Formats: sequence, structure tokens, C-alpha cells
Amino acid sequence: MNLKILILILFTPFLFAQEEPVVYENDAKAYYNENYNWDSNELSFCDLTISPDSTFSFYCRPNISCWTWFEIKGNWKKENNIYTFLSQYEVSENNTRLTFDKDLTKKYLLKFRTDKKSELKNRNIKIEYIYDYDAKIDDVEKTMSFDSNNSIEIPFKEIPNHKKLASIKIEYYLSESEKRYAYITEGQTVNEKEKDIPNIVEIEFVEKPLKEIIYRTTIGKLEGEKLEIISNEKTKTSLSENLKEISFEKYYELRK
Repeated sequence: MNLKILILILFTPFLFAQEEPVVYENDAKAYYNENYNWDSNELSFCDLTISPDSTFSFYCRPNISCWTWFEIKGNWKKENNIYTFLSQYEVSENNTRLTFDKDLTKKYLLKFRTDKKSELKNRNIKIEYIYDYDAKIDDVEKTMSFDSNNSIEIPFKEIPNHKKLASIKIEYYLSESEKRYAYITEGQTVNEKEKDIPNIVEIEFVEKPLKEIIYRTTIGKLEGEKLEIISNEKTKTSLSENLKEISFEKYYELRK
């Protein structure tokens, strides 16, 4: 038998067995849907990629910025026309805690400690002044040092454009590999000034933040070229989830 024909026969079943990823989509709230009202602040997964290696990806692509895109990855299994999508992710408690107070002095007093009362061996901390977006002022960075009480004082008059200050970002290394950062602000958005920042702030660095794994199970029912999401459940956690909740559309259509 001709060698070329033999090789073709041997590889034919393999070639026919190859599968491509399939995509189911519902772009009602997707990045490229110009008719969606983005002021509604609702986010959903706009498409699902099912790969032949038993992995999947749900994608959310809000139009705000690619930095806000989100993805769920995991493994799938199928029985008859029912897909089960299994995924997991980690949540962690905040590694920095803030407590606010105020007095009539014209300065910020920032007091630092760890939850275990450990020594703060690194005596330097990076400070960044973040201004209201509408003010069109560049943020200002500087490095400061703790005093003997593990505090820093910042007189208002030493902060450029203090009246436009929206937040103060702190960035600190507990060790070479343990970084802590937080935004000192009274608003929901760090670059939008809603009211003045309290001038006395106690900052507590959590040395070993608690962590938990959350397991998510999503069930989809396939009818022809339409996938219906019939349930979505995840395990409970005692920790706060900082991720914005993203919903599933009820139906996803096969992308042609």
C-alpha cells in the first residue's frame, strides 16, 4: 500500500474526531452592544466558550474599560442535554483596616500598627494624593517615614490643592513579599470627592488575612442552538466578597 495513503487512513479518524470550541452568546449587556443603557450599572456574562478539553469560560465585557472585564473559568460535564459548569475562586479578608476620627487641627495624623502588634521594621511608606477627577489635577506621590510612634503627620498646607483632595493612597511593605495598600477616603470612588477626609486615621495591617475557597455550580439546559441557564449556586463564606456580582442571562444562542 502506498505509504501516503496508509498515513492518511491512520490519521483520518483523528482528524474527524477534532472538535473546535463553541461559543454561546447573549450580548444584551456586552461590550459591543451600543443599545445598552450603561447607566443601569447592571453587568452580565455576555458569552460562554465551551472547549473540547472539558474547560469553559464565561466572559463579561462591560463597555467602561477592558480593565473591568471579568471571566469565570472551570470545567464542564454533560449528561444528555444538561451542562454542569464547575468553577472556584478564592476570597480573602481585607488586609488593611481603617478607623476614622477627627479634631480641629489642620493636619492629617496617620497611625500605623499590625493586628499582631508586631514591629514595623520598614520605616518608609509611599503616600499618594489623589484628586477629584473633575479638577484635572495630576496625582502626587511621595515617600514618608514613620516617627517613633509609628505615625506620620501631614499638615494641610503641605498638600498641593488640598481642597480638591479626594483620597490618600497608602502603600506599604510589611516584608519584601508582603505588600499592603489602601485608600483613605469618605467616598465610594477614590477619585471623586464627596466630602472631606477625617483627619485622624488609624491603619491596621492584617498580617495573615483569612482566606476561603468558594465553589460555584452553574447548570445549563441545551435545546437545539439555545442554552438556557436554569440555576447558579455557590457555597457560602464568612468573608466579605469585594467582587461585583455578575448575573447570567437566561438564554445564550450558538454563535454561527
